Amino acid sequence: MNESDEIKFGKSLAVLAVFGLLLFIHCKENSSPYEQWNTYRGTPDARQFSALNFIDTSNVDLLQPAWIFHTGDTTPRTIIECNPIIIDTIIYVTSPALHLIALNATTGKEIWRFRPYGQETTSGINRGVTYWPDNQDGCIFFSSGKYMYAVNALTGLLINTFGQEGKIDLRMQLGKDTSHISISLTTPGIIYKDLLIIGSATGEGYDASPGHVRAYDAHTGALRWIFHTIPQENEAGHDTWQWLEHENYGGTNNWGGMSLDEKRGVVYVANGSPTYDFYGANRLGSNLYGNCVIALDALSGKKIWHYQLVKHDIWDYDLPCAPTLATVPWLGKNKDILIQPTKMGQLVLLDRETGIPLLNIDERPVPSSDVPGEKANATQTFNHGIILSSQGWDSSRVTDISDSAQKYVLAQARKYKQKGMYTPPSMMGTLAQPGTRGGMEWGGISYNPANNTVYANCNDFPMILQLERVKKSGPGESGKYLGETTYMLNCSNCHGGDHQGNREGIPGLSRLANKYKPVEIKKIITQGKGLMPAHTQFSNDILDALIDYLATDTIPGDSQKDSTSIGVEKYVLKGFRIFTDQEGYPANKPPWGTLNAVDVSSGHIKWSVPLGYYPALKARGLSSTGTQNFGGCVATAGGLVFIGATPDEMFRAFDANSGKELWSYKLPAGGYATPAIYQSGKKQYVVIAAGGGNRNGTPSGDAYIAFTIPDR
Repeated sequence: MNESDEIKFGKSLAVLAVFGLLLFIHCKENSSPYEQWNTYRGTPDARQFSALNFIDTSNVDLLQPAWIFHTGDTTPRTIIECNPIIIDTIIYVTSPALHLIALNATTGKEIWRFRPYGQETTSGINRGVTYWPDNQDGCIFFSSGKYMYAVNALTGLLINTFGQEGKIDLRMQLGKDTSHISISLTTPGIIYKDLLIIGSATGEGYDASPGHVRAYDAHTGALRWIFHTIPQENEAGHDTWQWLEHENYGGTNNWGGMSLDEKRGVVYVANGSPTYDFYGANRLGSNLYGNCVIALDALSGKKIWHYQLVKHDIWDYDLPCAPTLATVPWLGKNKDILIQPTKMGQLVLLDRETGIPLLNIDERPVPSSDVPGEKANATQTFNHGIILSSQGWDSSRVTDISDSAQKYVLAQARKYKQKGMYTPPSMMGTLAQPGTRGGMEWGGISYNPANNTVYANCNDFPMILQLERVKKSGPGESGKYLGETTYMLNCSNCHGGDHQGNREGIPGLSRLANKYKPVEIKKIITQGKGLMPAHTQFSNDILDALIDYLATDTIPGDSQKDSTSIGVEKYVLKGFRIFTDQEGYPANKPPWGTLNAVDVSSGHIKWSVPLGYYPALKARGLSSTGTQNFGGCVATAGGLVFIGATPDEMFRAFDANSGKELWSYKLPAGGYATPAIYQSGKKQYVVIAAGGGNRNGTPSGDAYIAFTIPDR
């Protein structure tokens, strides 16, 4: 070949390369959105479904790890809950130390890593990131602590034209002094045109931040609109709250994500409860927009409709994840609906245009509260939707794993109030089933449009909601009393009024001075650790008093005997406690965790199978108990449902038609995250985070594992 021929050949190759690139782009644009995974939970409608079918019921048993990536930054009690997204050939993940990492989707090799705190260490919860393509290289919006960052998708560098040098402070523009706000974003926001729309994680104590929904200009980071989830004066819903001087009003936040109807330009928000979660004497009334599904105009933030599931929530019955949008056969024609999973174990079906329930609801009187100052709402709505877990403690369904367990539970149950799902928390203790850990959680549900079926993992076990009184510190109070009050109002929910933590990995705090220096305790409080969020709202005096109180191992209540209080007296939960037998297993009859398939149009449960096992019980011949589970499932066009979520640390594939387990793999740590499914080259991959950690009291890990069918 002479020089002239080489030039001609080179030009031909260039033309072919451009043609190939254009063909690739054309194929991408014309492929089903359900063949990609470029949004948290797969697509903006939160269907959590993959149309890829290279892996199916006939070959799933051949799945093997294609690559394993270790983030290298795990510490005890850290966790990974990230649902990765895949953009072309790059997969974006987050780590236990809240690094943003870009990996090669085929090999798992690290391309770049963004460390928001440099070489400083931190940890916390991050469930994923948001991609915005309207930028030369694309932009990844990534949250860590109190900041939202804009990161170049190809280089991992901050986009300095966004916000202040590449980030926005999530504490700003909430109508409060930022020094008294602790806020983060654990679940990613959603993109509509040039808007980034986000919720927030506000904390659950009496001093929690308000959870207003905000939209930012994706180019500049400027605030474009705000919807007040706690209605302001002269706004609709303001009259559903009692407003008292000296009281803080917080929560009512979208912490589990939102979904988007791109055609209508409507964003659907699912809200949590107002704070404090279990006592509301300072917020009497029905408390809009707590526990509401809200349809907002995505461009303006104007409310279109709302539907409230729980009035004046004092059970922490948050709406834990974004509603799933679907078009289903209904009364002889197709209907656009949304499906909202709940902690009450229901799939709520609402008309997407109006917010009107599709099923007949039932408003009934519920028990009143006997805690001083509290006024539970007189009625609550039942039968919102398709029920997948028990609703209210039922002594006829007491555990049957052994005679001794049954006898123990029946004796213990007599100590507590038990008058149905809406029995208010009490000083003697109330049995709540499902409690704040169930039925469905933040992992979301999967919807397969081909067979009109929802796949949902669900928890089913009782919890004990027991309150204790706390006095509020008066002006000028300091030292031991101020430290204890701060602890009770902010920390006792998880660590317990007795400092003992629980069996599920929340550590006890007794003898803390023997484990950490004061400066280390301060770092954990202000930066967070594992599931514990950062608490940045404390003044130096309050923080010093709290650290001193924790370090001296004070007996709870000892320093409050003769103190006076101002404002409404406060009551707090004596820790998150599952009602268990003497060995620590749930007090009700198993299964305690299930995977379910539901025909949406008929409400018929096609199948329900136990999800997970406890090794010690399996050794005794009890392998069908199911377990507490965290993380969602993904259905595929190959007739499969993939899920991790269980403390036995297994990753499983089920037959979507029968519920039969077809494949499983022992992960290096619990897969408490929702998997993602994508194509790279000619192969289909299934990837899940194996981060373990204290969701289920299992060891922490730092792995992402991608599975595929190897070449033969």
